Amino acid sequence: MEKRNIKFGIKDKLGYAAGDIANNFTFAFVASFLMIFYTDVWGINPGIVAGLFFAARIIDAFTDVGMGTIVDKFKGNKDGKFRPFIKWGAIPVALAGFLLFQSSLKNMPMTFKIIYMYITYILWGSLCYTFINIPYGSMASAITADPDQRTELSTFRTLGATVANLVIGFITPYFIYKKVAGGEDILLEGRFPLVAGIFGILAILSYFYCYKNAIERVDVPRNTQKTSVFQGIGRVISKRSLISIIIVSILLLLAMLLVGTMNAYVYNVYFKNSSGMALAGLTTSLPMMITAPVAMQMGKKIGKKESATIGLIGSGLVYLLLFFTKVENMYVFLAGAAIAHMLLGIFNTLTWAMITDVIDDLEIQNNQRDDGKVYSIYSFARKLGQAGAGGLGGAALAAVGYVSGAASQTPEVALGIYNIATLLPAISLIIGGLVVFIIYPLDRKTVAKNNQQLKSLRNNQAK
Repeated sequence: MEKRNIKFGIKDKLGYAAGDIANNFTFAFVASFLMIFYTDVWGINPGIVAGLFFAARIIDAFTDVGMGTIVDKFKGNKDGKFRPFIKWGAIPVALAGFLLFQSSLKNMPMTFKIIYMYITYILWGSLCYTFINIPYGSMASAITADPDQRTELSTFRTLGATVANLVIGFITPYFIYKKVAGGEDILLEGRFPLVAGIFGILAILSYFYCYKNAIERVDVPRNTQKTSVFQGIGRVISKRSLISIIIVSILLLLAMLLVGTMNAYVYNVYFKNSSGMALAGLTTSLPMMITAPVAMQMGKKIGKKESATIGLIGSGLVYLLLFFTKVENMYVFLAGAAIAHMLLGIFNTLTWAMITDVIDDLEIQNNQRDDGKVYSIYSFARKLGQAGAGGLGGAALAAVGYVSGAASQTPEVALGIYNIATLLPAISLIIGGLVVFIIYPLDRKTVAKNNQQLKSLRNNQAK
């Protein structure tokens, strides 16, 4: 049922895009640079960092689903059901992200640094980021009920994330590295708090732009069922559509964030050129500006499931080719990474529309709307992929003999880093594509049928 007589348009799409710009000013910065901050600035063993990432995901199992339940049961106010959380959470999440990168603490005792690392990372990711990200992701259902308009929201959200990743990936290396001719570039440790503070301010501004311009115009039913959290989880997690999208999300984030985490090591250690990190930010983000509109049209014409399968498997095959060829020219490697990200961008563009399809599918099966709960479980799955990338990256670095803080690494370590950054993403993406193709049930015809059924249901409820 229409809640506000305001036509859906470009302001909604730009506002929703701004929300993921804001998210990634902390999320993408953490994903790409927190590992190297912990290992090369604070001198913490990669294995210990990996333990942090896995421990935080255990906590997320409770905070994500708990937040989803809160969102579902929240009756809303004058701003809507989801928008208020964006206003309330903008400043806390930016501040928590800033606290992560305090290089002035590098000379503190190791025990202190590890304790501080745990407290600030859990505060940022498990509490503050969850508080704002779950309502933001769930809000798409309230902005519009039209499936094509939701695909447009998903496209603009992807473009928003691309803008933030472009800024972070291209600009950050120039701030935190000093070039050294013929050797590994020097990390400027004191720059981390400055960069984190700037990104935090930009995140706050972007969140408030989202809050002002992305309007909730569709009533999303409040969950009034008196069931326990675990019963609610069981009601949605047992369904094939959600299970498959969870598996794909874990594999996707494992691949994407592993690449992001390892880029700092691949270009500085294997190619011995930190400028490659900045160029990687361009070559992996700029193609999305082309891919996103193309993916939107593919999703409308051949289906989201069908398009996502092409993108995931194609991207995985490109990384597999990079692994077997052992590219030594940095620019050839950058070109290959750009092609892989163009293909991967098809799934990234459509994934948020796919999760709204899952929510619709579960409403039909369960006769109960669970936007917050479904999105929270999906968000937790993505965090598992994030943890896997950081944890696997840290464990793999330790396994190949990487020495934290060393002036240089051996050729064997450099080759090991290259193998990690190509083979593991290839495996994850190819398996993810097969899961979408074989297991995920919501092809184009099924989505159309579900949309028609829900439209009839809404019309009957409105009478």
